[in-house]
Amino acid sequence: AASSSSISTAKEGATPTAPAPRKKTQSMKDRSKIPSSLYISGTLVSFLLFFTETIVKPFDVLESLKSSVTASSGTIAEKWISLQNLLKAICTGETVEPWDYVYAVVSLALICPLFYVLIGAPLRAGMWTGTRAKKHKVHRYMGLLFMIQYALAWTEFITDYDKAKDSYFPMTVALNGLIQATSAYLSFKVLPELDDAGYYSDKAVLSRKFVHENIFYQMMTVFGSMYYHDGCRAALKSSVWGQIVEFVYIFWPYILLRTWFPVTRFQNAGSSKQGRSLAYEKFYSIGTQMIKLFYLWAKYFLGFHINFIVFLGIMTDDDMKLIRGMFLLNVGTVSISIFLHTLRFKKVLPPRLTFSLYILQIYATFYALPYAYRVLMSHPKLCAVTLAGFCANLTRSRKLHGVWCACTMYLLGFTNIDW
Repeated sequence: AASSSSISTAKEGATPTAPAPRKKTQSMKDRSKIPSSLYISGTLVSFLLFFTETIVKPFDVLESLKSSVTASSGTIAEKWISLQNLLKAICTGETVEPWDYVYAVVSLALICPLFYVLIGAPLRAGMWTGTRAKKHKVHRYMGLLFMIQYALAWTEFITDYDKAKDSYFPMTVALNGLIQATSAYLSFKVLPELDDAGYYSDKAVLSRKFVHENIFYQMMTVFGSMYYHDGCRAALKSSVWGQIVEFVYIFWPYILLRTWFPVTRFQNAGSSKQGRSLAYEKFYSIGTQMIKLFYLWAKYFLGFHINFIVFLGIMTDDDMKLIRGMFLLNVGTVSISIFLHTLRFKKVLPPRLTFSLYILQIYATFYALPYAYRVLMSHPKLCAVTLAGFCANLTRSRKLHGVWCACTMYLLGFTNIDW
């Protein structure tokens, strides 16, 4: 009895534990508010369009776009008819050159899977037709337009590079990607605001933070589309205000711009409740690490380093061809990655297939490693500067990264070092 009494007294005298505060949920009204990041991205893109003289010479731009679309469409039609005739000749037993067999097999091996994944399967699932297409029509059809633009841009680049390097068409691809990312953020307000991106899983819903974050990378592709155009870059450098915009993008994007956008860290990938199937845990863990490694490599050597070379004007014509090709890969990756997740979420394609396609897409840049190695080793001092930034990033110190940005800006922008 005494023991029971003492226990009762202890319980009564104990300080009551306050219930854990509930996480405040955002109302749809709160989610409808436009964040500062969108105003900033819109302002900076407007500055780019103005200082690169893209919007002050609309007739030249429109003529360039018309020429690119007409030529690329004609090339695709011509190649398709040629391939049809070749396949017909092979099927009817006509004599064809061995190279023609290789051409037919490689063409079909590339075209058929790409068409099925990006156009065929979504079309069959009603992404642009039927009941599914009744909501978010602008977002859906602008996405379809992006696929068409992207195909035309690659066609022009592969078949007529001399024309492609001076074309304004890649800018429309990047701008459409930015529009897509922004419309996704504004349209899909019901997405959860989670630290887990939701992308690196087979069942998790995409986080709205991840969609918001993607706008930053789309904005960077818009800059690349203009900066890698010789005429636009020269116009940007011709004014003081243009040079300020250039310095922001070249040296300070992760200090002055990135901080306005949310961050979904790789360490939180797959942390959502029941976001990953237990059977696929290892698959997604390995895939996430592969993406993380690629991101670090791409951020500094495909991002900062390439931009430094262009900023200093020490690139050759062959270097620029490589840079523009990798840019096209990147502008597609940033947008198509989200579309692949949509296909997974809508159960149009299997989750592991869409995730594997994304990894394959980002690692496609490694096809250029032999050329990239030459570009990197041609400027060892600049490579050392980039490597220093890479090492600073590993410390996860924003202050140290800021110091690196300041030192790099001084060395590249205000000294006469022979790089």
